[in-house]
Amino acid sequence: MMGGAGKMIRTALHSFFRHYHPASSAASLLALPFSAAALLSRSHPALLAPSHLLSRRLRRVLVAAGFPPASQLLFLLSHRLSQRACAFLAALPFSLSFLLLAKACAVHFCCCSPHGQQRRRKDSTSAAAVLRSSYPAMAWTQLVNCLALLLANAAVFAALLAAFNAAEALQLLGVGGAPPHGSGSRPTSGTSSPDSGSGSRAVLALSAAGVIVYSVALANASAVCNLATVVAAAEGRGGAHAMLKAILMLLRAGDAATAVAASLPASLAAAAVEALFQLRVMRPYTATGKVTVGMLCEGLLVAYIHSMICVLDTVVTSMVYQSCKASHSCHLLELELDGDRKDDLRV
Repeated sequence: MMGGAGKMIRTALHSFFRHYHPASSAASLLALPFSAAALLSRSHPALLAPSHLLSRRLRRVLVAAGFPPASQLLFLLSHRLSQRACAFLAALPFSLSFLLLAKACAVHFCCCSPHGQQRRRKDSTSAAAVLRSSYPAMAWTQLVNCLALLLANAAVFAALLAAFNAAEALQLLGVGGAPPHGSGSRPTSGTSSPDSGSGSRAVLALSAAGVIVYSVALANASAVCNLATVVAAAEGRGGAHAMLKAILMLLRAGDAATAVAASLPASLAAAAVEALFQLRVMRPYTATGKVTVGMLCEGLLVAYIHSMICVLDTVVTSMVYQSCKASHSCHLLELELDGDRKDDLRV
């Protein structure tokens, strides 16, 4: 798995730097407004206040649904989900315009012909015509991706709620050993019941398992959504068709784990760039309340690095698309050969 992912990443880097002028540079410049909006939406104080308000309300809803209030998973999920939701809504106009155009440019200029076999065909095809043909399919696919990620989050939350409610029904969380509310017997301050210790350990174990399940589910859902976007850009058919084809390609080729592993470096690099923007731009702005020329230039540089990472992520996903397509074609060829052999034996 890791060997295939490493090979895809090396091929994507080679394709990116080989076609950097003018294709990849144009894609990075197209993604620059989205990167700036994404970085600001995840760290600007004007958007952090609605995020904190939404996090508190979501925490109350989860506690009412059955999450234990003492679980750290409750705070982590509510904070992360509210922050991502506010940042997504703030950057949605830029993701539906600049980001999709950058991805279409990266797919058609860097990834569809990594070995240069279709160079003449690409030179004869207008870039504007390619973008016009790919953008509607990619826009519909982006909307379907949003719905798929929402359903993935809802499914994981439902599974976690079912697990916590089942543990509470089996009295694994230590609720059975606590005295009823309003009774005269109160535990002394120096002693603690063994049920509370076992209940805290059970909550910690369920929280750790929930973090793992949530991370794996979202990583697979993000890999499928990214592949669906590349399918829409390469084939011109978007929406549910691109999503279903991406799922079938990953399932038939067996490259779901490879796709997740290949997208991991880009995700880590994007998180590092967000932390750098928070440290070098937003922290001085929050302390002084002023925007200097140095902060503006440094913010643009960090945003350009983020846009290059977005383009590289698209190139890596295109390598996954080509690998899955080649594996699927080889599988169909083997089935046809087996069918021909059976016909020859019958004759």
